[in-house]
Amino acid sequence: MNYLLLICSDGVPTPEKAATMRREIPAWLEMLQARGAAVAGHQLAPPSAARTVSVRDGETLVTDGPFTETKEFIGGFDVIECADLDEAIEIAARHPVCWFHLVEVRPFAQTLADTPRSDTPDGRHELAARLERPLPDGTSRYLLMMSVDGIPGTAEVQRSIVDDGERWVSQLRDRGIAVYGHALAHADTATTVRVRDGQTLLSDGPFAETKEFIGGFQIIECGDMDEAVRIASDHPLARFHRIEVRPLAESA
Repeated sequence: MNYLLLICSDGVPTPEKAATMRREIPAWLEMLQARGAAVAGHQLAPPSAARTVSVRDGETLVTDGPFTETKEFIGGFDVIECADLDEAIEIAARHPVCWFHLVEVRPFAQTLADTPRSDTPDGRHELAARLERPLPDGTSRYLLMMSVDGIPGTAEVQRSIVDDGERWVSQLRDRGIAVYGHALAHADTATTVRVRDGQTLLSDGPFAETKEFIGGFQIIECGDMDEAVRIASDHPLARFHRIEVRPLAESA
């Protein structure tokens, strides 16, 4: 089963903490590889680089910054593959970020559109291979995070959103823009993990104590932030909720 680990921070770490995390993260990644749990992950650009997009009455509204107005922000992500939530929590608790900040663990939603994982000939997951591929000049990668605060409208509206969302992804794939994405299980399945003084501390729910939560994500490759915003505004959820657009950091 796949899980999304949202690597969260509540501020810029001290130089000492940053040095510890840089030193220890390679060992964590080696552990993932050794147990067959590694899929892929990446650092994100700072929250100041984010744009949040919504569409109301046909007008695209864009604000600077992340979808959450809290001190905590998402600094990176990892997609892992493991047996169950207990194993995902164990893996998250071993992430060096947990010693100073926190990690939100979210299972992927089980959908009719699910497809088996696809590996490259050298055994890497397709996402890892894509993220390691050099980008053409004038192209950047962005993480779109679908921020929702509930399920909108009637069953008919919900079905329309699902159908329109599948068409949106299909069109991006046809254009070579879609890299990887998935719906996430509801926020009540989230577990937030911290490690303090060697003790693993768990709390139910997402990292941010707000009514909004991330309902899904999509990684795209396109020309610039303006194009990424246009792509996000075409997603059906933008008509009801908001989508945060964040560049991936140039180096992980």
